[in-house]
Amino acid sequence: MTAPAEILRKTPMFAILPDEDLRRVAAIAVSRRYGKKETVFREGDRADGFFVVSSGKVKVFKLSDEGKEQVLHVLEPGQSFAEAAIFEGGAYPAHAEVLADSELLLLPKHAFIDLLEKNPKVAIRMLASLSRWLKRMTDLVESLSLRDVESRLVFYLSEELNSRGIPPRNGATLELPVSKNVLASRLGTVPETFSRTLKKLQDEGLIAVRGKQIRILSAGPLFSLLSR
Repeated sequence: MTAPAEILRKTPMFAILPDEDLRRVAAIAVSRRYGKKETVFREGDRADGFFVVSSGKVKVFKLSDEGKEQVLHVLEPGQSFAEAAIFEGGAYPAHAEVLADSELLLLPKHAFIDLLEKNPKVAIRMLASLSRWLKRMTDLVESLSLRDVESRLVFYLSEELNSRGIPPRNGATLELPVSKNVLASRLGTVPETFSRTLKKLQDEGLIAVRGKQIRILSAGPLFSLLSR
């Protein structure tokens, strides 16, 4: 098992903390293991803390009154989630479920708030992290509300390539981190429409699809779809 301090060091919120402060955070972390499709928390549950993904994948999502799922985030090792919940009313605002066998670090609410009061630098880093998440949420809302499904998909491919440091050029290859059904929900569409959109882009010679792998064949025309 990876030491909590090593996991936290990979998390944007704590990446540049001094070692001494990082050890303080690691000292209050509690390791929890979850099996595939196991629930981490449900919307409305009391927020006892926030989480950092040590291994596996976690899906954060909302459910409509009709039971339709909208994926908000898919989190991988080194990413944190539910930070804001420990300050906002004490309840989780969405559901979280693991997509594969996973290990998470729980940062308990009361212990973490006490740590923030004694170590202001930790609080500053957390605010910076939350600002980045707000920017990502704003981009997500824009991509869902102002773009068609084709543009949403291209936007997603661009964001994923950038986040992995892969230049968005011909030959660039991306392995989808989640199933196509989960990705369809995240993009605000249904699997059938998502599959048709992939096929359209492939038929136009812009991408090649093989299982969960997508290869960029014509980067210029593909990413020009974002400006229309």
